[in-house]
Amino acid sequence: MTQLFTIFLYLIVISCTTLKEDKNQLTGAEASDISSQDIDSDNKGSDSGTIDGLSTVYFAYDSSTLSEETRQTLMENLSWIQSHSEVSSLELEGHCDTMGSEAYNVGLGRRRAEAVKSFLVEQGIDSSRLSVISYGEERPLSEVDHSKNRRVNFVPMY
Repeated sequence: MTQLFTIFLYLIVISCTTLKEDKNQLTGAEASDISSQDIDSDNKGSDSGTIDGLSTVYFAYDSSTLSEETRQTLMENLSWIQSHSEVSSLELEGHCDTMGSEAYNVGLGRRRAEAVKSFLVEQGIDSSRLSVISYGEERPLSEVDHSKNRRVNFVPMY
């Protein structure tokens, strides 16, 4: 029994070491410059900036409240949604900066996406066309400008 336990512990140590090594692939100049670079996440949907009339909406620090500017952008997005019936659904991705714990940020990202969904439903969009997911802090757009990460991204599903 103790031999089995020793083997089990050995496997855990090896697994953790392997995971740690995989996360640290950047070396040399790449590693030293990473803090000053923006990250190219998936950049699909409104985050890509290539869908005319569909824009990412942004939030204040530690907030899921829709500002007046956010509501204005949502009204513009509403026009896009209404005129694109070929889009079967929209995924609303909630995102955060890294200022809170992972669990807190996943919750905050969800609250942001849910606030956007509620607004769009109040404006007449069928809730079945809208799905919500939170990535928390996992998909930042910038390591430098944290305000770019406090957002809801719109991903059309065809």
